[in-house]
Amino acid sequence: MFSRPNRYLLTFIACFGFCLFAAIGLSPRAQAASDPITVTSQTDTVTFPKQIDFQMSATDSAAPIIQASIYISYNGVASNATRKVQIANFANTETLQWQEDISGSNFVEPGTQVSYYWQLVDNLQNTHTQAPQTFTLTDTRFSWQHLTSGQMQVNWYNRPLSFGQLVLTQADNSIKRIDNNLGGGLLHPVNVWVYQNNDDFHGSLPPGTYEWVGGVAFPDLNQASISVETTADTTLIRDLPHELTHLIFHQLIGSNADVPRWFDEGMAVYNQAYHEPGMNLRFKQALNSHSLLRLNDIADEFPANSDKAYLAYAQSWNLLGYMYSTFGQPKMATLIKDINASPYFDSDLSQALGVDQNQLENQWRLSLNQPATLTPAQANPTPTPHPIQVQIAVNPYAPLLLTLGIILFVLPLVGLGSLFSYQHRNRQRPALVLQAQNFINSTPPSYPTPSLVSTASYTDPARYMPPPAYQPYPAYQPPQTPPYAPRPLHPLPNTPPVQDNRGGRNVQTGDAWPPYKPGQEYINHRPDKQAPQE
Repeated sequence: MFSRPNRYLLTFIACFGFCLFAAIGLSPRAQAASDPITVTSQTDTVTFPKQIDFQMSATDSAAPIIQASIYISYNGVASNATRKVQIANFANTETLQWQEDISGSNFVEPGTQVSYYWQLVDNLQNTHTQAPQTFTLTDTRFSWQHLTSGQMQVNWYNRPLSFGQLVLTQADNSIKRIDNNLGGGLLHPVNVWVYQNNDDFHGSLPPGTYEWVGGVAFPDLNQASISVETTADTTLIRDLPHELTHLIFHQLIGSNADVPRWFDEGMAVYNQAYHEPGMNLRFKQALNSHSLLRLNDIADEFPANSDKAYLAYAQSWNLLGYMYSTFGQPKMATLIKDINASPYFDSDLSQALGVDQNQLENQWRLSLNQPATLTPAQANPTPTPHPIQVQIAVNPYAPLLLTLGIILFVLPLVGLGSLFSYQHRNRQRPALVLQAQNFINSTPPSYPTPSLVSTASYTDPARYMPPPAYQPYPAYQPPQTPPYAPRPLHPLPNTPPVQDNRGGRNVQTGDAWPPYKPGQEYINHRPDKQAPQE
C-alpha cells in the first residue's frame, strides 16, 4: 500500500495528466485532425441584379458526403430558410452549387454585406461546418473605379480619372457645408455610386421605384447612388449634396431614430447648393391656391403622384428654411443632436424649439399668409404650472457611508461611558475593601445562652434585623487575622441537670433502659421540628 503523501502525489499526477489530455484532445487542431471532411475550394459570383452563384468542392476520407446546406445572411440578418443543396450521387468527393435569386421581390441593394458558410454531413454522421465568408455585393454590370478622401469614397465607370476627382472635390465641399448646418459630420465611411445615365441608375434600384427619383440613399448601408451625365450637370450640386445630407443626418441621429419624412427630405433639399426654379414655382402655385399639404399627410411617405411629391419636397424645403431663420442654427443643431432624447419627435421639437409640430405648422402657415390650422386657444395654450422638482444626486455608497458614520459616532460614546464606569468603580473599590477588612477583623459579640424555656425579651433586637442592602462585592482579600480558633464549650448558665425520667423497663425485652449517650437524643424518635442547618 502507498503512504498517504504518495497517494496525494499520484492523485495530483493523474488529474494533471487528464486535464492535459483534455486540453490537447479538445483543441481546434485536434478536432480538425479528427474531421474527415475538407473543403478544397469555394467561390461566390454575383450577376447583378439577377443572382449570386455559390460553388464549393469537398473531400471526405471516411465516408461519402450525403447532405449539404448553405447559410446566407445579408447585413448580419440571417435568412430563416435553410438552403438544402441537392446531391445527385453520394461520393467521397463532391462539387456542389447553389444559385441565390436576388431579383424582383428578393432584390438586394448594391453595397449590401453578404455572409455565407457551408455545412456538410457524411454517411457516418460526421459534420463539417466551414468558416464564414463575407463580401460586398456590387453592381457587376460595370467596371468601377474608386477614389477616397477621408471617410468619403466615390465610385464611377466609363469616365476618366479627372471625372472621379471632380466628383470627390464636389463631395468634400458639400460635406463641409452640411456639417455646419447640422452641427456634426460623418461618423463612418460612406460610398457614393455615380451612374452615367438614368437608365443605368434605375437599373440599380428596387423594382417599383418611382420614375421621378433622381438619387437614392441607403443610410443603413452608408451608400448613395446618383446619376451624372456630364460634369456640367446640376445633379453634382443638387442630388449629390441631397443624398449626402441623408447619410450624414442619419449617422448623427442613429439608426433607431424615427423622424417625419418632411423633416428628413426638407433638410436634404435645404442643404442643396442648387434649387431649380420649377420647385419655387410649384410652391408659389400652392400658396396662391391655399393647397399646401398638411404635415401629418407627409410625415410617413411622400405621395406617389409626381406633382404632389414635387410639392411635398418644395414645401418641406421652405419649412426647414423657416425653422433655421426663426430659431437659428444653434437651436437646430441642438434639435438634431437630441433627436433621440424622447421616443416622439413632437417632444424633441418642444424641448429644443419650444413648439410641437402642430404649433410649428400653424406659425409657418401664418407667416406665409395662409389659413391657420389651429384656433387661438390651441395656438397659445395656457401654460400649466409645474412644481419645481429638485433632483438629488444619489450616491450608491451613501448607505455604507451612513453606516460608517453612525459607527464612528457611537463607538467613542460607548468607549467614554465604559471609561467613566471603570473609573467610578476604581474610586469605590478602596472603601469597599476597607469595609470588608474591618468586618472580617472585628470580634464576634458573645451572646448569653437562654434557658430551654425563656420568656425574656431580646435585649438587642438590632442584631437580628435583616442585613443591609446589597453593595458591590469587592475583590477577595485574604484575612489578615490569625486562623479562627473555636471557642471552648461552656455549660449553659442556670441549666438544671438532666434527669432520666424513663422509669421501668423495656416492655419487649424486660431489660432496664440504658443511660443517655451524648449526641444520640433522636436515634429512635424523630423530632417534632427539624433542627436548623448551618
